[in-house]
Parts: sequence; C-alpha cells; structure tokens
Amino acid sequence: MLFRSCGLMLATGAADAAVSGRVLDAHGKGVPGAVVFVQAPSAEAPATSRAASMDQVDKTFVPGLLPVAVGTRVRFPNHDQIHHHVYSFSRTKSFELPLYKGTDAPPVLFDKPGVVKVACNIHDWMSAIILVLPTTHFAVTDANGSFTLTGLPTGSYELAVWHERSRLKVEATSQRVTVAAQAPAVTFTLPLTAARARPAVHGARKDL
Repeated sequence: MLFRSCGLMLATGAADAAVSGRVLDAHGKGVPGAVVFVQAPSAEAPATSRAASMDQVDKTFVPGLLPVAVGTRVRFPNHDQIHHHVYSFSRTKSFELPLYKGTDAPPVLFDKPGVVKVACNIHDWMSAIILVLPTTHFAVTDANGSFTLTGLPTGSYELAVWHERSRLKVEATSQRVTVAAQAPAVTFTLPLTAARARPAVHGARKDL
C-alpha cells in the first residue's frame, strides 16, 4: 500500500498555520517536483466538490505531475488540433478516453490513493503522473526544493514526501511535526535514482 493511514491530532478551534521546509537529495541539493503531504485523513470538503485538469498542449500533458486528493474528478481537455487517446493501466486507476479532441471528454474520478501513470495511445512519448493523496493538504517543491503547506489547523501531523525517482517508500520518509504559529522548518532527505532520458518526440504514428 502506497499511503498508510496514521493518527492526526487537531486543536479544536485553533487558527490555521503553515509549515515550510525543503526536500534535498543525498548530496544536499534541492529536489524539485517532490510532493509533501499530510499522511493522514482529515476533515475536508465533500469529495464531489473536488475537480482538477490535465491539459494536452503541443503533444504534452500539462502539468506532467498532478497531485490531487482522493475523490477528485480530473478532466483531460485536448487543446491540440489533433486527436489524442488518453489511458492508464495503473492499479490505482485504470481508464481509457478513446480518440478525441476538444474539451468534451468525460472527467475521470480518482477514488483511491496511489500513483496513476497516464499516457497517450497515439503519441508514445506522452506521459504524466497523477498522484492521488489521502488529503487536500499537500504542496509541490519548487526549483530549489522548497515547499510550504498552508491552511493547517495547529496540531501534530505526520508529513511524508513522494518523488517519482525516490529510492525510499513513502512510509520511510514520514516525520512527526507540530504545527503552531511559529512552526519549525522541516527538511526531508530523499535519495534518488538516476534520471531516465525522455523518449524523442518522433517516430510516432501519423497524427489524426
């Protein structure tokens, strides 16, 4: 199981606070594109109110990494002037949107946590990841590996971090953090595998 459930203690009626920090690799350099999140369920908006979008522009999924909370419906608009065929065979969520262009494809409901690898059956180099999380409290690190989680009621949380190239399971990254008016900075160290070369954008089937 990618995300385990753990206790989450909240102070009733307490004002919202924030926690900031960085995600570093084994050499102390900032890791961009890591997702830091509260690894526990919490009181949030009804699942039916959550929506997100992963666009298709210049034969590329935008964004290439989309973190969402469980219960989010994701749309896949196609703003290219050609057809795309979006699909995933991932265990977390398997779906298929046959050949289409425009914005009429139905949204896909992501109803359990985990990693969903998305691809296009027409353009082999097109790939993306939807990371389905057990909470709406998450943040993606910037180019320097920095993040800020906002809107957290003061209390004790267990935070975790995910990255596509992490050598560690999510459970091994978790840290207990007390969030208050002046929360301490949090640092995660995440050893990474070597980056894979992206497939060249050529040799695909004829555009439709």
